[in-house]
Amino acid sequence: MVALRKNSLNFGLFLGVFLVVMTTLIYAIDISLFTSSWIGIVNVIIITGFGAFAAMKYKKSIGGFITYKETFSSYFITVALGFFISTAFSILLFNLIDPEAKTIITENIIKYSVTMMEKFGTKAADINKMIEEMQKSDPFGTMGQVKGFAFNLIVYSIIGLIISLIIKRDRPQSI
Repeated sequence: MVALRKNSLNFGLFLGVFLVVMTTLIYAIDISLFTSSWIGIVNVIIITGFGAFAAMKYKKSIGGFITYKETFSSYFITVALGFFISTAFSILLFNLIDPEAKTIITENIIKYSVTMMEKFGTKAADINKMIEEMQKSDPFGTMGQVKGFAFNLIVYSIIGLIISLIIKRDRPQSI
């Protein structure tokens, strides 16, 4: 179990640093990329990949056999630590370093949402109500980030449960 934790913590640190670098690059290059759907898709692939790779690396290090619990534990520790580091950095970035950035991103999210709602023929009253609700919320504030962290952990845990089914390999039973 010590080797599992060590392996997972190492990959979690790498994931966290990678996500911080990615966030920093997006922030420096073009802040509107935070609302890009393809960036979100790339994020899902990278995060899931890190978690799966950590589990496969641990599986290889212990001889090729790994239980479902060990597989999921390796995946979860990696993803949770990576997200924790990334969330802590985002809280610092959007609340201490550059609070104006969260306002810009929120405005971009609202514009994108309005465009999508108009394409689907949503009534103006409903769009206005949605705009008011989004302006009241603070998704990049500390509590918004913590809620996002919890939500992401749930979503990635579900993904991890599925990936663990694929990666696990029980020892053959001897007669």
